[in-house]
Amino acid sequence: MQVRLPRPSDREAVAALLAGAYPERAGESARWDDQVGRWVAADGARVVGYGSFWPVRLRQFRMDLAVAPEHRRRGIGGRLLGVLASAAEAAGGTTLQARTESDRPEVLAFLSRRGFAETMRMHRLVLDVANAALGQFADLESRLAAAGITLTTLQDEQHRIGDASWHHLSLAHHSAQEGWLDPDPDPDPDAGRDPPLAAAEFRRKYEEYAQMLPEPEPCILAVRGDEVVGFTGPVGTGVRPALRGRGIATALKVRAIIGARERGLTTLFSATGNPAMLKVNERLGFRVTTTEVRLVRRLQQPHAAMPGSDTLR
Repeated sequence: MQVRLPRPSDREAVAALLAGAYPERAGESARWDDQVGRWVAADGARVVGYGSFWPVRLRQFRMDLAVAPEHRRRGIGGRLLGVLASAAEAAGGTTLQARTESDRPEVLAFLSRRGFAETMRMHRLVLDVANAALGQFADLESRLAAAGITLTTLQDEQHRIGDASWHHLSLAHHSAQEGWLDPDPDPDPDAGRDPPLAAAEFRRKYEEYAQMLPEPEPCILAVRGDEVVGFTGPVGTGVRPALRGRGIATALKVRAIIGARERGLTTLFSATGNPAMLKVNERLGFRVTTTEVRLVRRLQQPHAAMPGSDTLR
């Protein structure tokens, strides 16, 4: 058994390993060139394990690790993880993030024994649109309107104020992150929050998220004057902290469900790691299907060169 850098001829075998290890991420395994480092474990000519890592933020990395079922419990995963952790340290990393499903106790135990600690759980949800429980919220929009908060769409705001709409949405998105669980918290206790993204950069990220969705999804906004105070759509659902607890998130989701009905959709999908947002979704009729656990291992400061030989034994 050897751990080595992958070759172009390994691509198909690696894709099969990732599809088996992460079936919930079907379609992502083709992302071959984004990784900072990647290695395979080979039993002769056969690739039986794969590990890689890539940046999620400055000095913070996320990893994939997959071993063929018939080759597990032979130390291959531990060897690959050792290479990944050492290489991430050498690349200046402070943390390494792993993800797995909550119903995989053996994987959770493997990661826990190797220094990974849970940071959050992301719940995936599904809604039968026809049976959504909306009646109890029939007067919610009118109550918000009486308080000066109205619902509109990003498209309508673009028609009304042009590109300034992206600036207002970026500010709201940044503000709404207060109180959100961070899957990869910065190990530096003095690190401050990043500033809001510039309008053009936020628009680019928004469009990236929108392209990943299986169906086009409108962005619905809650506004007070020119200020965006809440949103739901391709970048998730959020409300400015000072205005939480007034039903804004619920009103946004109700409007989104009504829009889905009008477009003839029968099913809606959602995901959240926020306990309050999980309750909102469940009150509307969403049910949890699966839960992804996110874990992080803190890394020491870099002290060795990043492995670069073709074979590591």
